[in-house]
Amino acid sequence: MRTEKKASMAVTMHGPAIYRIHVRGRLDTSYTDRIGGMQISESRGADGTSETILLGRLVDQAALSGILTFLYNLHLPVVSVECVSTEDY
Repeated sequence: MRTEKKASMAVTMHGPAIYRIHVRGRLDTSYTDRIGGMQISESRGADGTSETILLGRLVDQAALSGILTFLYNLHLPVVSVECVSTEDY
């Protein structure tokens, strides 16, 4: 059922969407402005390592690409990127 919902979303290169980005490591909340105002939450993985979840609305996939580049430059391995919705939350 979740797959059907994703298939019906109209994700485009130029439209806004809500994304969830999961990275291994810790990203301090002071970086909120640098990541487009996305919410930052921290958790522990099964092996005890720090993990960070970013959640928020991005204006387009160019903004998503910029955030992924920023995370790469911080040497934070990206575990997953998910388009949660194409509507505001």
